Amino acid sequence: MALTATCVYRVDPALLELLDERLGPPLDSYARGWQVWLEDNGPGGARLEWRLHPPARFRMPPGVNPHDLFEVVLQGLAAAADPAGDAFPAGREQRRLADVWEVLEVFPADDGPVEPAALTAAVTEVLAGRPPDAAGRVDHDRLGDVWKGRRGDFSVGAALLEQLGRPAAGTSAEVPQGGG
Repeated sequence: MALTATCVYRVDPALLELLDERLGPPLDSYARGWQVWLEDNGPGGARLEWRLHPPARFRMPPGVNPHDLFEVVLQGLAAAADPAGDAFPAGREQRRLADVWEVLEVFPADDGPVEPAALTAAVTEVLAGRPPDAAGRVDHDRLGDVWKGRRGDFSVGAALLEQLGRPAAGTSAEVPQGGG
């Protein structure tokens, strides 16, 4: 079992503003909701993958192109009276931030020998002193297998927090043991 150094942030409006300010628009976007940046801003210049994870059962809002999702959410949050809780226009429907993304995960893109403490220091610096909510090592292969086996009906964000000893309040990732 290969474990990967990982930092996880619970998503909130301020975090998205920091991502936009510090990293700009995502490099890649997926219909399943992921937004991805690849940056050479890790320890020793290591390439890091910064990935926003959607909640279980996420579906792209009708009328929103995956490559526009980050901007749609930023605009919606800017117009909301309570960005953390209010729904905002997203294509042909309304969404709340929690309906779009749960966590930001940051990890070495090339599986390099990065220690969790060094990764934590690097991402904290990139995000203007904001430390992650959890950090350590996770089993990406296992999480990916469970997500695929459940056809997206699985919270990767909750599972990451649970593996890192910081379960999301009132949730359980329910990662099955053994064969999945």
